[in-house]
Formats: sequence, C-alpha cells, structure tokens
Amino acid sequence: MSETKTTTTTNTTGSGSTVGIQAEWVHNSTVYIASSDDPPKRKYQVGVNYLDNGVPLRAREWIDDAIARDYDGAEVRFHWALALLSKRSYRELTTDERGQLAGLPDHLATHPDSAWARALEALCELLEHLDSSDRDPTPALKKLQDLPVLQREKIVRHCDLVLTGGMKDSLWKETRHAAEQGQLAGDRDNRVWAYFEPKPISARARHPAPNGATPEDWLRAVLASALLAGSLGVLGWILLQRPTPASVIAYLMTLAGAVVAARTGFEWRYRTQRLHAKELEHVGGFVDHEAPEPGFAKQVDHDFHHYAHRYAPKGVDRSVWLAETRGIRTTLRDEIVEIYRESRIPNRRVTWLIRYLVRDVRQQWRQNLLLAHRQQYRTPLSTQAWCLSALAVGVLATCVVVDAAVRTDPLPALAGVLIAAVSGRIATPRWWRILSERRRIAEETQERARKLEAREAEYQRWKDKLDATCPTEDEMESWLRCDRVLLIEEALQHYRLAWRDITAHTIVQIPAKSCKRARVNGGPWRYSKYDLQLFLITAEGVRELTRQLDVKQGTFHGNERGHFRFDAVSSLRVVESGDYDYTLELTLTNGPARIIDVTEPKRNFEQASSDEPGLAQISLDATGFTHALHVLEGISAEGKAWIQRDTTTTQKTGSVPFGIESAA
Repeated sequence: MSETKTTTTTNTTGSGSTVGIQAEWVHNSTVYIASSDDPPKRKYQVGVNYLDNGVPLRAREWIDDAIARDYDGAEVRFHWALALLSKRSYRELTTDERGQLAGLPDHLATHPDSAWARALEALCELLEHLDSSDRDPTPALKKLQDLPVLQREKIVRHCDLVLTGGMKDSLWKETRHAAEQGQLAGDRDNRVWAYFEPKPISARARHPAPNGATPEDWLRAVLASALLAGSLGVLGWILLQRPTPASVIAYLMTLAGAVVAARTGFEWRYRTQRLHAKELEHVGGFVDHEAPEPGFAKQVDHDFHHYAHRYAPKGVDRSVWLAETRGIRTTLRDEIVEIYRESRIPNRRVTWLIRYLVRDVRQQWRQNLLLAHRQQYRTPLSTQAWCLSALAVGVLATCVVVDAAVRTDPLPALAGVLIAAVSGRIATPRWWRILSERRRIAEETQERARKLEAREAEYQRWKDKLDATCPTEDEMESWLRCDRVLLIEEALQHYRLAWRDITAHTIVQIPAKSCKRARVNGGPWRYSKYDLQLFLITAEGVRELTRQLDVKQGTFHGNERGHFRFDAVSSLRVVESGDYDYTLELTLTNGPARIIDVTEPKRNFEQASSDEPGLAQISLDATGFTHALHVLEGISAEGKAWIQRDTTTTQKTGSVPFGIESAA
C-alpha cells in the first residue's frame, strides 16, 4: 500500500488477483512424521517441531495426543501451554482454554525442579498477572529474565500476542539486536536457494537404437550364402576337370580377393556411415527451435538456450560458440526430452543434467574434442588401398575363372556364375546389416556406459551439495522470524513510535507473485518471496506497512505505507473461496478499501501430496491469518472500544505490551 497526501492507500494486487507459482517441491523429511503406532515421546517431539516452526495448531494436536497417552512432565506442559498461546492474543482464548491455563500451577508440585519446571512457573506467574490488574508484574518479569536463554526465548517468541507486563524498551532492543545478528546467520544468502531446489531425478542416458537386423535378414543371408558357397564349389569342381596352373591360381585369387575386399570394404563402409551419423549429431543441418506448445519440451529448449549463453566460454565470440555447438546441443536436447518426457516430471528436476551437459560441451569445445569423431571414424588409407586392390585383383581373377569354366563345361559353368552373382547380391547387404548393427550396438553400449557413469557422478555431486546446503526447518523459521522483527523495527522507526506505544500488532505473510514454494513432508508451504503486511495498532489508530521479502537474500523491496483512525473503519468483509483462499476487504469511510489476499497459488506442476489431510490449515496457520482476522474484525466491529478492552493492566502499571518476537 502506498502513502498519499490524504493518508489513503492503494492495493498492490487487486481483488480477485491470483499469485503465480514458478515451482513447488516436497522434500522428504521425518521432522513432522509420526504414525499412530509411534510412542507418545515421538508424537510429542513432532508437536514441538510444529511449534518451533510456526504451526501451533498442529502442535497442540500432537502434544495433546502425547499427554493423553500418559507422556507428561514440566517440559511437556510448558510446550503445551506455548502451543495454546502462540499466534493468539489473550482475548482470543476461550473460557475453557483460560481454565486449562489456570490449572497449570497444579502440575508444578508433581514435577521435579528443572529448567523446564522453572520456565513453566515463570509462565504461570505471567499468566496470573493477566487475570489480575492489581498484581505487580515485576516478580514474574524477574523470573522470566533469570531463565536460561532457550526457555526465555521460547516464552518471548510464542507469547508476544498474549502477555502484557512491565517489559521495557531495552528488551525490544535486545530482540532487535538478536534479529540483526541472526537474519543472515548460517550463511543464509548462500543456502536458502537449496530449500526451493527440487530433488534431482536420477541420471539416465539414451539406450542404443534397437537392432535393425531382422530374423528375415538372417534367413536370407544364410540361404544366399549357402547358394553362393554351392555355386563356387561347382565352379571349382568344373575347373578340376581340366586343371591348369593359371585357372587354379585364378580361382584361389578370386576367393582371397573376395575375403579381403569384404573385410576392408565392410570396415570402410561402416566407418563412413558412422561418421555421417556423428556429423548429423554434431554439426548437421540443425536450427534452433522451440517446442510449439508449452510443456516439458519447451522448458528444456529454454534451459539449453539459457545455459548455452550463461556458460559461453570467455574471451571468444559468443556467436561462434553458439553456432559451432548448435548441432550437438540440439541432439542433447532431443535426448533429454526423449528419456525424461513422462508424466509428473517437472523440467527443473533435470536442470542439473542440462547444466552438466552444456558445461561438458564447453569443455570439449575448448579442448578441440567436440569433433573427435572425425578422427575416430576416419578410414585409414591402407584400408582403402587394400579394398581397391583386392577388388581389382578379384575382378581379373574372376574373369579368368569364368572363361576357363565355360570352356570346360558351358551350361553348368554359366548356371554356377549366375547363381553366384544372384546369391552374392542377396547375401552381401544382409550380412552387412547384421554385422554393422552388432558392431554399432556394441559401440553405443560402451558409449552409453561412459556417459551414464559421468552423469551419475554429476548427479551424486549435485545431490550431495543440495543435502549439505539445504537449510533445516528451524533455520528457515528462524530467518523468517528475524525478518518480521526487523520489519516491525522499520515501522517503529518510520512512524516514530516506541514499542510501549503499540497496543497490538499483526503480520500477514502472503506469498508474492512469481515465487517458488517448497515444504517438507507434513509441514507448511514456505515461499521464496512474501508480501508481508504489518498492522501496528496504537491507542489512536492503525499504521500499515507492506513490503516484499526476498527470503533467499533476506532483503525487503517496495515500500507501501498508510494509516487510518478507528472511526474511519466502515466494515470488514471476508470472502472464503477455498480451504486456503481468503480475501479480506477492509472498507473505510474516507478512502479506498484495503484488500488482503491470502491465496493458495495455483500449482503449475506435480500435485504430489496435495491431498495430505490438513495441509491447507497448516499453511494458513503459518501465515498468521487467524490473528490478523481477529484484530481486523475487532476494529471493524467495535473501533476504539475494542482497543480499550482488556488493557486495564497496561494502563494501571504503565507497562509495555509484551509484543516482542525473539530472533535468536
């Protein structure tokens, strides 16, 4: 929202707008996973994980289940109370819930002394202060300050919307300082990206094309070869009827020439055809193209184009690099589309392989190995010479043999020559196909094995890097908590307010446009960008601050501010169109309505785990939406009277609201 001269604001995303998602991923993790057969200790731990990571509603369910199974203690009751209080103001608690909190002191006598028991005692005293306007909060605050850091920060973090007491601005300074120190701790700017990276799909390589030699080829080759052998035998028998040295030598030279010409000719032709096939793969008549329809193939096109420019060798003309590698890049692109184009596989799961392939092409290009196939399949001059010589000698010797055979026995000789010519014409291409396909498959199988080995090594390297880099849920929540604290501090500085001036506050975390999202199994969706909308409620009115948070860098962008008096609020309209699709429309008497869209973005890719029970509510709970709705509905319905209720303690003690979030 933007500030104007009339203190009105404008909406960044109009009513009914939608938020696009670039990608979404579900990470395998057991941090939120427990089954009905697990021991209560495991269920309690899952509940604590939910609480620490900003989902108190689900935390209460798991901790309640553990208590119901006789898993109890000071630590359990302490976290149970925090789960009941987290992200809720005291006035949001029901009568029954307040009664349950009032019964907490009864548990203290049954638990041995420990840091958790002392923390529970301090929490009980702070809660008792809320119910008694004449009670001095100093002893309770002293106990809070004396607690170990872990327990004290848990109370400060989860009870910021509930408790009021004699907290001074120095504690806010401490919290702000901790947030400043913790916002980029743990190498955040170099690690958050890994949380939104998909699990890479395992390495694959294209299998060799099926053997082109059919059973029919084998049958014809064998039969034709038998006829050829028989006809040559007949010719030899005829020559033996009137043997002469010239005819016998010519016959032997015919056989030898045929063998040599066949072997060298096969090698020559095979190398020529393989060279032609490799040329088509590397430098054939390819043109850059994109798939006509959006989808996996089009995204693969885009990725190859993107990384070809990104990884272009330095110090050379980029157009030369792109032109000389166009053919092989197209071949690799077609291979990726062929071996990975299947349902429910988003293209970003194979991006690691595309990057590797482009880098590998660059390395071969630099080392002049990209066209190494030309040397590999170049036919040696000796092979060509032997082939041509054998053919020449064979043709001359064959003429001598035919002449001698016809002179000896014309009809059988002519029949033998005819059968030999026909059967040889049939057998030669069949044996060529059978033998060349066998050799091709053997070579391509070895080549595939080499490629697959290299790709698997790259896959493991990338997977290990993601595993080592990806932040934990605790780290993601801690960084986001620091961001919220610093957003509040920015608003306090801009509006020149002290923390003691704030009666209540609320922050709504809305996924920003064109963001990525990811989560672990059972956890809330986390987004790479948020629109954080802060409302600071003072005795005189409401201040607003909306900024976009880049979670990866921990930086804020945009700056939209506004404020309004309580008597300017006309109504609050809530439109619910799904489990996680709300629009809040706060109508003012002197300006445009404030629109808050809390919308589950449309999914562009796989729907894995989308039907997980309670996922929408878990994600909604993590946004702080429930408390924001309570605050805005209260202001809309009662105006300033809503602020004046339940503030007797603060007014009598001159204390500061306990609206502090721990950032450690």
